[in-house]
Amino acid sequence: MSVIDSEVDYFHINRKTEWSPHDVLMAGSKIDIGGASNPYFSFFEKFKKTVPVTNSENGSLSQVPGVKFVGAVARGEVQSDNVAGIASEILNHFVAYLRELIWEDVRAKEFPHLPSRQRCIWLIPDMEGVKFWINRIGLNGSDFQVLRVRGQGRIHTASELYLLGDSEPMEESLAKARKYWLGVVEDHATKEVIFEGRLNVQEIVSPEQYA
Repeated sequence: MSVIDSEVDYFHINRKTEWSPHDVLMAGSKIDIGGASNPYFSFFEKFKKTVPVTNSENGSLSQVPGVKFVGAVARGEVQSDNVAGIASEILNHFVAYLRELIWEDVRAKEFPHLPSRQRCIWLIPDMEGVKFWINRIGLNGSDFQVLRVRGQGRIHTASELYLLGDSEPMEESLAKARKYWLGVVEDHATKEVIFEGRLNVQEIVSPEQYA
């Protein structure tokens, strides 16, 4: 089902960061999702992956595009003590970017009734899931809120198991994308919920409930 039950509660982790579109929220707040790219995809739209490189002759610092940097290291033109770590970051960046482009293309062509990963917000169905994601993201202190919410709009439950994570043939990626949009979930731990529409904040959950 792609339409959310407006009587069912979900949870959302609202991070208090400079890139979050939502400020500190209160019970009764309303959030409209889907009119623009979410912070996750906005990162790919606005961010240019570069690496700071120091000129050995004059000490000046320049920002070198990521792929160009790795190529320069391979040719022996640039020295780096952390080339493996930097190369890993660049690869992960482009794999995630490519994944979002392919997954959105499949959704738009074959599953247009479902919410878009590029515009959605992520919801969590239960408190166990809240605890899991707080730990996985590495959140601590007071830099986030846990909201209990109800929605009106489009919702989709899928498995992150079918998200692109490495180099593979295009046909394999397309098959995974279709399983994702079909909502195939074989392992509860891999489940994620995406939503577009209006969220109504029912409650700011007390930290004691997810500590």
